[in-house]
Amino acid sequence: MRIRLAIAVATFSVTVTACGSSSDTQDAAQVQAFCQMATDLETASSGPHGEDPAAITDPAKMKEMYATITGMAKKMRDGAPAEIKPDVATMVDSLLAMNTIFEKNEYDLLAMSKDEKVRAELAKVTDDESVGTASTRFNKYMAANCAK
Repeated sequence: MRIRLAIAVATFSVTVTACGSSSDTQDAAQVQAFCQMATDLETASSGPHGEDPAAITDPAKMKEMYATITGMAKKMRDGAPAEIKPDVATMVDSLLAMNTIFEKNEYDLLAMSKDEKVRAELAKVTDDESVGTASTRFNKYMAANCAK
C-alpha cells in the first residue's frame, strides 16, 4: 500500500544510538548533536503507528505524529553538518511534501488510500530518485559517523 510506503520513507529508517568521531572539537560536537537528532527523530517516527498499528487509522494521532516529526526533521536539517546538509535537506523536503498532502487530506490515511489522485501525489514524492540517492548517502554518513 502506497500510504505505508510513504510513512516508511518519512521515518528516515535510521538506527543509531550514539555518535562517533570527528577531527575538530567543534565539528565533533556538531556531528554528535546531529547524530542525537537523528536518533530522536527515529524514535519519534517509530510511534504511535509502530507501537499501536491501529493508530494509523486515527487522523488525530497521525496529525500529532507528523507535527512532531516534521518539527524534528527541520531542526535536524538546520543542524546538519555541511558535508551531509544537502542530502538531509532533500530528505526533509520530501517529508514536508508528504506532510502537505497528509494535511490537505486531514491525515485520513484510509480515505487517502482509496483516492487515486492522492496516491499519485504521494507516489510522485516517494518515487523521486533524488530522495533515494540522498538517503543512501545519509545512511553511509550515519554509519561512518554515528556508532550503534
